Amino acid sequence: MAQYNLDDFGPRYSDLPMEILVKIFRYLNVGDRFAVGLTCKRWLEATQYQLFVNDICLNLHKTYFSDSTSPVRDLLRSSRNFQNIVLSQVEFNGTELFFSRFGKHIYELSLKACDIREKSFYGILVTVPNIRVLRIEGCRELLMSGRLFESAKEQKLTHTLHNVSTMSLAYGRYLSDALFRRIVSLTPNLENLDLSGCSISFHKGLYRKFYPTRSDDASESVLTFHYISQFIEYQAEKLKMLNFSSTLIDGDSLETLAGIDKLHLDTLDLNSCDQLTNSGIAALAQNQNSLQHLNFSKSVRFTDACLQKICVHLPNLKSIKLRRCRALTDLGIKELVQLQKLQVLDISECESVTGQGIIKGIASAPNSVLLELYVSALNLCESSVMRIAENFPSLRVLDLSYCFHSVSDRCLQMIFKNMVWLRHLNLDYCDKISDRAMTGVGMLLEVQETSKTTAPNPAEPSTQYVEEIDPQPSTSGRSLLGNQPDEPFKISIRSKAEQEIVNDAMRKRAMMEMCQQNELLKDEAGSDFSIDSLKGLRVLRLSQCNKLSDISLMYAFKLKELKEISLSKCQQISIEGIRSLAHNCPSLEIVDLSECHNINDKAIELLAIHLKRLQTLSLERCFQLSDFSLDYIAIHCKALRTLDVRGCRNMCAEPNLRLANVPTLRTVHMSKPGPYVGEPGYFVKKPAPPPMPKRI
Repeated sequence: MAQYNLDDFGPRYSDLPMEILVKIFRYLNVGDRFAVGLTCKRWLEATQYQLFVNDICLNLHKTYFSDSTSPVRDLLRSSRNFQNIVLSQVEFNGTELFFSRFGKHIYELSLKACDIREKSFYGILVTVPNIRVLRIEGCRELLMSGRLFESAKEQKLTHTLHNVSTMSLAYGRYLSDALFRRIVSLTPNLENLDLSGCSISFHKGLYRKFYPTRSDDASESVLTFHYISQFIEYQAEKLKMLNFSSTLIDGDSLETLAGIDKLHLDTLDLNSCDQLTNSGIAALAQNQNSLQHLNFSKSVRFTDACLQKICVHLPNLKSIKLRRCRALTDLGIKELVQLQKLQVLDISECESVTGQGIIKGIASAPNSVLLELYVSALNLCESSVMRIAENFPSLRVLDLSYCFHSVSDRCLQMIFKNMVWLRHLNLDYCDKISDRAMTGVGMLLEVQETSKTTAPNPAEPSTQYVEEIDPQPSTSGRSLLGNQPDEPFKISIRSKAEQEIVNDAMRKRAMMEMCQQNELLKDEAGSDFSIDSLKGLRVLRLSQCNKLSDISLMYAFKLKELKEISLSKCQQISIEGIRSLAHNCPSLEIVDLSECHNINDKAIELLAIHLKRLQTLSLERCFQLSDFSLDYIAIHCKALRTLDVRGCRNMCAEPNLRLANVPTLRTVHMSKPGPYVGEPGYFVKKPAPPPMPKRI
C-alpha cells in the first residue's frame, strides 16, 4: 500500500504566521477559542495572546484553597497565566506558592464571602503588584475586627494598591467610617466604587450622635453617608462610577451627591433603592449631564416625572434599566424616544406599561442603535411585538418572556425575518408559539400579509384562530390546518381534555408531513422564516412552550453557535427531538430539560456522547430517568460542572457517588430519598395538638 504524506493534501494550518492566527481567533467566542487552543501547541500559543487572556477568568467556588491540595496543586503545574481570579466561599490555608507563581500576572482579584483572615489577606496583596481591580464582598471575618490596614504593614501596601481603579466593598456588614478611610487612603487613583448592600446611615441625626464635636476622627462603629460624601468630593475629578444599590439612599443624599463640584459620573447604579424622591432624581438629571448608564430597577418611587426629566437632561444616555418600577406608565415610556443614543433598555415587569406606550414611543420609528431590549412580563399586544421586530433590526438581546398573550407565531416569524443579528432570545412561558413558527412551513403567505400591515384582517380569521376553534377532527385523516371536518354534525363523546389531545396529535402529524414534503422539495421560499436564519444565536429559552414538539428540533434547530437552551416543561419533547438537537447543535454547554416527562435514558446517552462541551445539565423531575443516565454521564461527560437530578424518582439516593470519576463536576443537586407524592407509603405527618392547660 502506498504511503502518503499529510502535506500532500493541503497546507498545514498550524504553520500559519502568528499574526494571522490571532486575527482569525478574534472572531471566535471565548468557549470556541479555548477549544481550538487544545489542537496543537502553536494554536495554544496564539490563544495566549494578551487580548485573549483578558477574557479568561479563573473561578473557584466552595473549595479548600491550599498549595498542597487540588485544584491549586494542579494549577501550579499549568503554563497558563491568569489575570482575572474570582474566589467565592473559599477557605484559605497556605497559598504562598500559588500567589508567588501567578501574583505578578493578576490584574483583577475578587473575594466573595470567603473565610479569610488579615494575615492571609496581607500575604496575597504583597504578591500582586499590578492589581487594578479589587473586590472584597461579604467577607465578614476580614472586616469584623475593624483592624484591617491599621498596623505598620499598611505602609508596605501603599505601592501595591496605588494603581487600583475599581474597588468593591459590597455587602460589607462591618464596614465603618474608620475602616473605609483606611481603605480608600491606599487607593488614590480610584475611579469606580461599589458600596451596594452596605449598612450606610443617610440620616443626619445619626451623624450628630457619633460625631458630637464634628472631629476629624472617623468612627469605628458606624458608616455614614456624610463621611462617604467627603471622600467623593475629594476624589470627584477621578470618580466615574458609583453603586449605592440596596441601600437607604434618599432624595436629600442624592441631591447632595449630584451637587458636588467637579463630579462628572459616567455610571450610577441605584437598584432597589426605595427611599428615592422626584426632587433627588431631578437634581441628578440636571447636574450630572455626563451620565451614560443608569439603573433604577426595583425603585418603587420612580415615576413618569422622573423619567421625563432624565430624557430631557441626559441626551447622551446609552443604558437605562427600569425593571419593576411599578409607578411607570405609558406616559413616561413615550418619552424614551428622545434618547437617540440608547443601546440598552430594560422596562420588564412594569405593570402599568402596555403595548401602546411602546408603539407610540421607542418603536414609533426605525432604530438601528438599540442593541438590548428587555420587555418581560409586560401587558403587550401582538401589534407592539410586530413593531419591535420591524423597527429594531440591530438587536442582539431580546427578552419577551412571560408575554403570554402577545407573542404569536406570526410575531416570531417577523423576528426571524428581521432580527438576524440576535444572540440571546428569551421566550419563556410564551405558550402560544408552535412548530409552525419555528420551522416556517406554511407561514410564508401570512408573513407577507403581515409585512403590509401589522393589523390582522377582521374579515379573514388567522390560521392560528382556526386551529383554536377547530371542532372534531375529520375521520378521513385530512390535515387540520385550516380544513373543515367532513362530518360537522358528528357528536363526540370525548371530554374537552381528550379532544385537545387528539387535535394536538393530528396537528403534529400534519406538520410532520408538511416538513417532510418541504425537505424533499428543497423549498427555500420559507427558509428566511425559520429559526435557522438566526445563525449567530447563542442563548435560546423556551420554557413552558407546550406546543413545541420534536418537529421543531428535527427540522429547524441547526444552530452551530448555540451555547444555551432551555426546554423545561416542554412535554412533547422526546428522544427523536433530542437526537437531532445533539447532532445539529454541537456547541451546547447549558441544557435544561427539567420536567420533560418523555425524556428517557437513551436521550441522555445521546446528549452525553455528542455534546462534548456540556457543562450544566438540568434534569429535575424527569421521572423516566434511572441510574443508567448517571452511568452515561460518568463515562462521556468530561467537562460537566453542574448536574440537577432533583425529583428523579428512579435514581439512587446518592447520585453523586456514581459520578465520582467526573473530574470537573462540582455541584450535584439531588433530593432526599422518597417516597414521593402519590406513591405508596407517602403520608403527611400532622403536627401534634398543643397540650390542654392544666387546671389549678
